[in-house]
Amino acid sequence: MKPDKSFFTIFKIYGIVLTALLVLVFGGTIVQNLIEKEAGEPGTLLKGCLHWYDDPTGFFFTYLIGYALVWWKPLWGGIIIVAGSIAVSIINIDNSGFLIFAVLAMLVGVFYIFKFFSDFRKK
Repeated sequence: MKPDKSFFTIFKIYGIVLTALLVLVFGGTIVQNLIEKEAGEPGTLLKGCLHWYDDPTGFFFTYLIGYALVWWKPLWGGIIIVAGSIAVSIINIDNSGFLIFAVLAMLVGVFYIFKFFSDFRKK
């Protein structure tokens, strides 16, 4: 069964809506953490990117990098999103809030991997 264009359009809209939601939710949290932990302190953002337990910074930036990449290289961007989602799920297995966003983000990554192979088969 071959998916039609409306299938891909629906999932592109889903990806855009989820990205906007992640920017609103995690972007606000990151800015709030930077304000509370003195944004002038060097390495505050880097520490957040490397510390994935109960800190959305690393997952958020991994998702944004992957999502920006999917528009040019769907396979690589999808792999980055799926890998980041799996990593945050494993690290925060006891925190259901992270798991909800990780599963939703993983759907975006899986969709773009599926789209890559669908386009590859057309050639």
